[in-house]
Amino acid sequence: MVYMGKNMARITLDKEIKKLCGIFEPHFSVQYMDSNDISKENLKDTEALIVRSTRKYGAETLLGTNVRFIGTVTSGFEHIDTEFCDKNGIFWTAAHGSNAKSVAEYVSAALVEISKKITRPLNGLSLGIVGVGAVGTEVKKEAENLGMRLLLCDPPKNLNDNIFDADIITLHTPLEKGGKYPTWHLANEEFFKKMKKGAWLINAARGAVCSSAALRQALQCRHLGGAIIDVWENEPNIDESLLPLIEIATPHIAGHSAEAKINVANMLIKAIGEYFNIEELKNKTLPLPQDSGNGSYSIRKDDSDFRKEPKKFTEIRNGYKRILLHSSCGSKTIL
Repeated sequence: MVYMGKNMARITLDKEIKKLCGIFEPHFSVQYMDSNDISKENLKDTEALIVRSTRKYGAETLLGTNVRFIGTVTSGFEHIDTEFCDKNGIFWTAAHGSNAKSVAEYVSAALVEISKKITRPLNGLSLGIVGVGAVGTEVKKEAENLGMRLLLCDPPKNLNDNIFDADIITLHTPLEKGGKYPTWHLANEEFFKKMKKGAWLINAARGAVCSSAALRQALQCRHLGGAIIDVWENEPNIDESLLPLIEIATPHIAGHSAEAKINVANMLIKAIGEYFNIEELKNKTLPLPQDSGNGSYSIRKDDSDFRKEPKKFTEIRNGYKRILLHSSCGSKTIL
């Protein structure tokens, strides 16, 4: 579907990015497409592209098109060939930090569940945070409020024996296969062997930061006390045989709160406004949602909903709704 605006420049959006529907029409012609249909042919007259992380965007999609701006609604950007973009004069941007508070709330809920499971108070446990960027910093604040002892590791290249003293390790790195600090399969067989026996793992970063095979082995041999996993290798086509081994399993929804989606939308609206020099978009801000009436969040319900129909990974994630709790960690309710 294409809407013609005052400006004949065209923006193509993944149609699942609901918060941006109707925003750009006064200034551009807008094309909404299923991510699987976004192709070189369909981008021929497109100058700006806004996407999700459901597929890769590089030369095979962008070469020979008029695309000069690509933005993603995710904080990670491994699905964008940034090297190709840089070489070909395509400006790219990601929604870095937009979901940090949302992920931190999810991790707080995970920590509470671990505390219940092992019948130990959180203020008597230590938390290792691997990756202390926007998300990791918010997780650190939450853990401090819970009275936990913190062991920090950033950049991930600096993994050392200190981090492996933690009772719980939570991962918050981007996914990098190369560069100075590669993180692909950072949590591998050696990583799990270094964790102390009975320790727990939380992964709400990127699926391939953790080796599924190594995680399976560490859980089956009971070296790990347990794991809470929100992100998976090869998602949405995950290895469902892992599910019985995982204490809490969710379909990549840790950062998917309503507030995070609004933050993402506002970041991209501003980025488009800045790039195309449109004052109205530079200054446009969508309002944040109000707190939910019951003021509680149940990570167990998210787990239960996912386990009922794990093959509906994408549908559950796309339709997921959660209002971020804005109260301090001490007064919010996590069921």
